[in-house]
Amino acid sequence: MEAFDLDTPSLYVDLDVLERNIAQMQEQCRGWGVQLRPHVKTHKIPEIAQMQLDAGAIGITVAKIGEAEVLPGDDVLVAYPLVKAKLSRLRELAKRRRVKVAVDSVEVARDLTGIETLIEIDVGVGRTGAQTAQQAVEIAKACTDFQGIFYWPSWLDEEGFRAACAKIDAVIQALAASGFEAKIISGGSTPGAAKTPLIPQTTEIRPGTYVFYDASSMEAKVCEESDCALRVLTTVVSTSVPGQCVIDAGSKTLSSDQTVGTGTYGHFIDRPWTPRKLNEEHGYVEIRGPARVGEKVWLVPSHVCPTVNLHDEIWYGRDGRVEGSWKVAARGKVR
Repeated sequence: MEAFDLDTPSLYVDLDVLERNIAQMQEQCRGWGVQLRPHVKTHKIPEIAQMQLDAGAIGITVAKIGEAEVLPGDDVLVAYPLVKAKLSRLRELAKRRRVKVAVDSVEVARDLTGIETLIEIDVGVGRTGAQTAQQAVEIAKACTDFQGIFYWPSWLDEEGFRAACAKIDAVIQALAASGFEAKIISGGSTPGAAKTPLIPQTTEIRPGTYVFYDASSMEAKVCEESDCALRVLTTVVSTSVPGQCVIDAGSKTLSSDQTVGTGTYGHFIDRPWTPRKLNEEHGYVEIRGPARVGEKVWLVPSHVCPTVNLHDEIWYGRDGRVEGSWKVAARGKVR
């Protein structure tokens, strides 16, 4: 079956592009001298996680324990602040897999007896992480198996990366002065991956979006349109309002996250159209040129990670044909 014949809205992955993205990131990591521990929250699909591991990834990164429970990888990093209520599941997971956890509080560190622990450092993003080198030292003292530090650079620019490098240096020095060796320095994100050499202490990175990329990645010049492995097939359902069409992909199909820096909701392939607004089942599209009811179009979503989480199934194939589908096994695993 041709992918264009799928019922809409549907998500379709081009395997050639997906495989190329996986191989390229792995090769780039080798060039930067870091290991790759991809964040699987992007795709939530066991088959893709296995492709990343087969290509050379040292393990996986998850946001929630539920993701690790259904996705492969013998070495798992939980890159999210845990609370005491989660620890019984974490310990059960640790019976079968090598588990690491990133923490930013003394309270949680004390509860992680026997679990490999990384201390999260806030490098200027302002989300989570120890704020000072001294705080990092206090957390390290509460760990029973301190392994290193963890940072998330998000969308930091080069100046932000240099400031982050200085902060990480200060933390490493403070830890060393207190007798702690940071064997692992875990960082990275897809938008920040290419800037990894600006923080040479880094030993591994955790990009996720790179397997598919998305419209935000395009806007940030991280990728080209041809690098976007996942696209949404959607149908025009109304052209009644002048200068606009409505598609059958709303906020229950596409993430309501906007494309970074533009305030739009995706990028159309081969159409001079702009998705301006989403209702649950309606996508409002500003059009230049004609549109007709019933025509199908391809759209690259603004933020691919939450878009995938909205779907039970993703189709895949090559050369515009459907070869099969994957179940999104970790869909909804938010606990």
